[in-house]
Amino acid sequence: MKKKYDIIIGGGGVIGLTIAIALAEQGLSVAIVDDKPPTTEDKVKFDGRAYALSSATVKMLSVLGIWKELVKTAQPILDMKVSEGKAGKGASPFFMHFDHKDMDSGPIGYMVEDRFLKQILLNKLFSNKSISKFYGAKIVDQEINQGIIEVHFENKTSISAKLLVGSDGRTSMIGERSGIKRNTFDYQQTSIVCAVSHEKDHLGEAHQFFMPAGPLAILPLQNNISSIVWTEQNQKADQLKKISDKKFYDELKIRFGGFRGKISLEGQRYFFPLSLSISKTLISNRVALVGDAAHAVHPVAGQGLNLGMRDVASLVEIITLARRRGEDYGLENILSSYATWREFDRVTLYSFTHLINQVFSNDSPFLKTFRGIGMVAINNIPMVQRFLMREASGFGQGLPLLMSGRRI
Repeated sequence: MKKKYDIIIGGGGVIGLTIAIALAEQGLSVAIVDDKPPTTEDKVKFDGRAYALSSATVKMLSVLGIWKELVKTAQPILDMKVSEGKAGKGASPFFMHFDHKDMDSGPIGYMVEDRFLKQILLNKLFSNKSISKFYGAKIVDQEINQGIIEVHFENKTSISAKLLVGSDGRTSMIGERSGIKRNTFDYQQTSIVCAVSHEKDHLGEAHQFFMPAGPLAILPLQNNISSIVWTEQNQKADQLKKISDKKFYDELKIRFGGFRGKISLEGQRYFFPLSLSISKTLISNRVALVGDAAHAVHPVAGQGLNLGMRDVASLVEIITLARRRGEDYGLENILSSYATWREFDRVTLYSFTHLINQVFSNDSPFLKTFRGIGMVAINNIPMVQRFLMREASGFGQGLPLLMSGRRI
């Protein structure tokens, strides 16, 4: 007999794991499906990949019982400095400085390693009996039938639910099978992710240097290690992929400079092609998209994960309240509330990151002057600084209950 659930989650990344846990906390029966096996704790090694979590995301993770474990490995971001730069020539004298002391909510955000966040989420997932796990199962089809959505696996078995949540990444097949179209843009850039240890204490400072080929972010982790997110044009990135660790270090050192003393590479380097991928809508009948499946943005502002977490908080709230009213939360007219709620936030963020990358990732003398004037102006208008810091912390308008640290 076909197994029935309240909700099926397609995709077991950070966003998929989080929404599965959040929905189960509301008393819903949940199935999570991923075609890869979960990573076991003994196989998790340091690789430099990390996320900048906003204060609002931290509040939600606290409500879900995740932050109390994650905080042990989290590094507070106390200051953020943004400037222009050129390899071998240092930073521009024009910069923006954001200090956590100008906020009432503590640190600007927290840096957490991908390996720790995923492992804590997996531990929470596997300890919850309300969540059924279908790892190593590939979804090949989905169909709506008599008020439910059926999900068919490659092995010819199937399960069903009132709602299918797509958290299956920027090329979401769940969205495609639902008829949801996407707008895409190839940046012709690659994000190079690695980590370095350094001689001098980072003091919780995050740095972003805008270079002609793309931004270089230096983000603080615990134990005097920093995560590097280095954006390069594809051709240069292909060269960096092929060279030895020593030559790669030399290339990075030219860009990193000496402001943190001697540096050493830690772990591997990872290369991610960059593109914008935005779904034209977040919903279809009995389908809702979250995270990169809904909107994969440029990493220039480091806000992609937080955008996905706001999707999670909003959708969980819509589903929970509809269920309490006795309504069918899988229907398109109910899900439309989720799509409407999320539209302004997602359009604002993907437009902002797209514009910033286009304006800063070039060597135009005119734009360079314009950028310098803009940074000086922002640095000298406290009200604008506080607004930008509040937005980066996730405390914008229309905040879901979970993001406010409240239960639904």
